[in-house]
Amino acid sequence: MSLTSNSLAPDQPLPSAVNVHSETWLTRYRHYPVFSRTWYRARCQAWSITQSVAYAVASALCWLADRDFLAYFVFSLPGMLGYLALVFAGPGMAVWIRQRGYAARKEAALLATVLCLGAVLSVGLFEGLRSSAAYLAYGDAGIRLTVNDIRSRAAPYRPVPRAVAQDAGTGERSPNGSGEFLLALRIINSLSLGAILIYSGSGFDLWVFFRQRKKLNETQRQQESQRATEARREAELRLSVLAAQVEPHFLFNTLAGVRSAILSEPQRATAIVDHLVAYLRATIPQMRDDGGSAQARLAQQLDAARAYLGLMQARIPRLSFEVVSEVEDAALPPLMLISLVENAVKHGVEPKVGAVHIAVSARRSAADGAPMLELTVADNGVGFGGTTSGSGIGLANIRARLEAMYGQRAGLSLKARAGGGVAASIVLPLSDSKEFA
Repeated sequence: MSLTSNSLAPDQPLPSAVNVHSETWLTRYRHYPVFSRTWYRARCQAWSITQSVAYAVASALCWLADRDFLAYFVFSLPGMLGYLALVFAGPGMAVWIRQRGYAARKEAALLATVLCLGAVLSVGLFEGLRSSAAYLAYGDAGIRLTVNDIRSRAAPYRPVPRAVAQDAGTGERSPNGSGEFLLALRIINSLSLGAILIYSGSGFDLWVFFRQRKKLNETQRQQESQRATEARREAELRLSVLAAQVEPHFLFNTLAGVRSAILSEPQRATAIVDHLVAYLRATIPQMRDDGGSAQARLAQQLDAARAYLGLMQARIPRLSFEVVSEVEDAALPPLMLISLVENAVKHGVEPKVGAVHIAVSARRSAADGAPMLELTVADNGVGFGGTTSGSGIGLANIRARLEAMYGQRAGLSLKARAGGGVAASIVLPLSDSKEFA
């Protein structure tokens, strides 16, 4: 599945490689793609609740301080409503743009445009509400209250007639640089207002959106590369097992054994054919394209190992074997066990002269408190002193697949046995799940 921000479902959390890990309800919206509907709902909820609580606390303090409530509301209520409009308007329009599925460049331009439009609308709403509140409270829409105008309830704010205010403003300025101070104060106020508009109006989220989309694309490319690598390894393993089944050495020896036994040992010839059919019936479904999950079970792979070893025993009477399992069934990636068994026959049994034994076992174990499945194929063949160490494409693919699927939680090991031969063991997490990738 593609991981680009356009392909993520609205309620689908971000992948762990992109997710900003945060467990507080105030920042829960960061778990979702920026400008998605779930992100918008969670963000609006967090910011509006925070703003409402802060406003309620400020109102309570104003009441306890016996301040003029009319002046307080005229001063504060337009600011609160304008701020909520800033939180809702621009990001809401950005969510609508994201749902349209525009091309990347057009989408980026439209997102920046609607966020700016949302900021302008919120400022316009704030100014309109401030003028309306001043007109309704004091009959003059031009009044602009400050914090200093929120006086005690016993001496509430009284608007100064505009003519008097203008006369007071025509007085001679003091030569102490108050004009420069007012200019600096206006610059600071403008910068503060700009920071509020950018952050609360999702200007910062727009930068996060572009960064998030880049990470999503990188994660998608990595996953596609990993899937391609895994598919190649799977194909190589399937081909290696198929080659072992149809290679002339395998078929010629099997058919030659059947031919030589038909006249002298017809029962043995029948047994060889029966074991060959059972083995092919058990292993061929695992090499089909749809066999990766449905056929990837421990019980079926144990049956395949028994059929294969029975066939080898019919061909090579000096071979004895046992297949035991204390685990009734479990999930197991396809072709894992049979690859170890074939490796033991090819590199341990066939080169050795005399009686030889193969033991296949499956048991439970534990690592760091987690249940594990341990598969072991042990033989008393030629061991590491033979012509080959048995570290070919089959074992290399098993190691690569285990690492890709389980990381450091699984592995393949080869150990020399004290009495001769090799023990190959696979350890992986024990699970009943049928999914591996």
